[in-house]
Amino acid sequence: MKKSITLLFLIVITTFQFSCSNDDNDDSSLNPKSVTTCDLGDFSPTGVKVCLNGADYALPNETITFAAEYNARVALFTWTIESGSMEIINIEESATGSTSKSIATIRFNSDFNGNAVFKVKAKDSRGSGEVTHAIELEETN
Repeated sequence: MKKSITLLFLIVITTFQFSCSNDDNDDSSLNPKSVTTCDLGDFSPTGVKVCLNGADYALPNETITFAAEYNARVALFTWTIESGSMEIINIEESATGSTSKSIATIRFNSDFNGNAVFKVKAKDSRGSGEVTHAIELEETN
């Protein structure tokens, strides 16, 4: 009986160890250019403010995440490709405290040559705000 309990205990510990290790590896798979937050800075509680954070340069076939935040707990985000050979492949939204956050994963296509622009718009019952972001082709040696 004691051997069975010890064996069960070892199996449980091993399972937890590997499950925690897998979670840690998920973060390391993000492109180093990727971001998951931006700083709204100081803002009036009655005003509207949106921020966007992310890379200014990309390579063809690269995938990068960009973050937008809005100073309202409940906001609707709209991401739009204005120009360039890229596509939005995923959008995740969340809210904490008095801000809403939207994280878009953008894939730059194999024919990406820069001159790309996307826009994120955030809207709530008080109004809306938008930010446009340009991405150029990253030079490699």
